[in-house]
Amino acid sequence: MMYAAENFPTSFTSADGTEYPIHSDFREWIRFESLITNADVPEDLKFFIALRLIFADNVPDDFHAAHEFISWFYRGGKELPANGGSSDITLTSRRVYDYEYDSEYIFAAFMEQYGIDLVEIPYLHWWKFIALFKGLHDCKMTDIIGYRGAEITDDMPKSRQAFLMDMQEMFELPVSLTEQRRIEAAKKFLEG
Repeated sequence: MMYAAENFPTSFTSADGTEYPIHSDFREWIRFESLITNADVPEDLKFFIALRLIFADNVPDDFHAAHEFISWFYRGGKELPANGGSSDITLTSRRVYDYEYDSEYIFAAFMEQYGIDLVEIPYLHWWKFIALFKGLHDCKMTDIIGYRGAEITDDMPKSRQAFLMDMQEMFELPVSLTEQRRIEAAKKFLEG
């Protein structure tokens, strides 16, 4: 569900009614994603680092509710599907973009399509950022996403297979031995 911009959340309200301001700018949530996918940060510390990263002034006492809120907010206000599947915001083991690695392409796409300078803009709500990111079309970034996500099948013409393999190699995201572990750890974090 997309909210009107004035209704984009900028705080968490606890069960007792206490309001906790959060950092809702897209930059903090890109840092958050980097944190939860970072295999070098011990799993037992990620949540506490995330709390400090996301909550502006003070951290709620109800860690479970704070965790649920952070996961919900990261997903753009979308609930996890009841069937246990993943929402379209959650991470998958086949990544087709990385906000930090692809930052130049993302910057160029936002400038070209929306006239938004992601470096100079003082504030852009995370939900607005992800909506705009999803809305990108006909640009280098969407081409790259398409190449990375393309399935190469035997029934494709050999020339198409060769082209896609070349593009996937050219635009391959950095891969480490811990890549799968990082994604699985992030999924566990988001699912609680």
